[in-house]
Amino acid sequence: MSLNQAQRTAVSTTLLHLERALDEIERLLDGPSSGVTYTTEVNLAPTTAQQIRRVCGDIRSEIAAMAERFELPPHRWYGRQVIVGEMTSTWTNLEEIRPERLRRFGAVDPTLTETLAPGLERLIQLVWAVQNLASRGE
Repeated sequence: MSLNQAQRTAVSTTLLHLERALDEIERLLDGPSSGVTYTTEVNLAPTTAQQIRRVCGDIRSEIAAMAERFELPPHRWYGRQVIVGEMTSTWTNLEEIRPERLRRFGAVDPTLTETLAPGLERLIQLVWAVQNLASRGE
């Protein structure tokens, strides 16, 4: 049984998302990570983490078998496009937390114009700098 092009795209895209989810799960299982605004803890028993890794391996094997069976080509990710896309999305989110836009969440402290806005503006400029550098693609 074969897939038509639309079906091939649907199957391929779903398997791609599953494989990327496995990448994230395995990163989480590698141990705690943190940044300034987050901390990720591995709150699983070591034996459970090992079992999850084993099942992830089984899932990867099945993905590979299905990709071969249906002759699904690998998706190609280009760093430039990923960076530009991420920065565009991030810029949109940053715009949504400007003091004047925070009103939808309740009364806005007038001092936010002086305390939040400058840092936010700087972040927006830096995000655009990354996007512009990636867009040039040199």
